[in-house]
Amino acid sequence: MSPNERELVQRILKGDSAAFQDFYHTHKKALIRACWYFLGNDAEVEDMVQEAFIKALKNLGGFRFECSLGTWLNHIAVNLCRDYLEKKRKTLPFSTDFFSTHPSREQKTPYPEEALHLLRQEIQNLEGREKELITLREIKGLSYEAIANRLKMPVGSVTSGLFRARQKLIEKVREKLPKEKLEMFGEG
Repeated sequence: MSPNERELVQRILKGDSAAFQDFYHTHKKALIRACWYFLGNDAEVEDMVQEAFIKALKNLGGFRFECSLGTWLNHIAVNLCRDYLEKKRKTLPFSTDFFSTHPSREQKTPYPEEALHLLRQEIQNLEGREKELITLREIKGLSYEAIANRLKMPVGSVTSGLFRARQKLIEKVREKLPKEKLEMFGEG
C-alpha cells in the first residue's frame, strides 16, 4: 500500500474536498469501464459510478488497506452492478429501454404505438444469433457480460451483434411505417 493512499484517505476523512476530487478523478474512468462491462447503458453506468463513490465515501473510515483504493472501489462498483442487475431481472420481464415510448432524453415525442407494434413483430421475425442476442438483452435484460458467458462468445462480438440486429430492426420498422409517422421524427 502506498503511503500516498494512506495520506489521501486521511485527508478525505478530515473533510479535504481537494483530496476527494483527486480520489474521484483518479478512479472515475476505471469505474466507468467496470460498470459499462456489466450494464452497457450510459445512464445506468453514470448512476452506478456515483453510487460507488457515495458508498466508498461512507465506508472509507473502515478501509483496511489490504488492497489498493482502486481495487476496493472497483469491488464496490462491481457488487453494486450485480445487485442492480439481479434486482432488475426480478422486477422486469424485459428491458424498458428497448420498448420505451421515450427511448432517450433527446427524443421528446413518443414513438407511435404502431411503430412499437411493428418493432415487436420484427423481433419475432428475427432468426438465429440476431434473435438470440435481442431476446437475451432486450427482453430478458441480461448484461453484455452475461450474454457473452451464455453464448460463449467475446463481449465485443455481443456488442457488435446487438448493434447490427438493432439496426436491422430499425430499418425494417422504417420500411413499414407510413411516411407521415416518419415525418414526426424528422425522418420523412
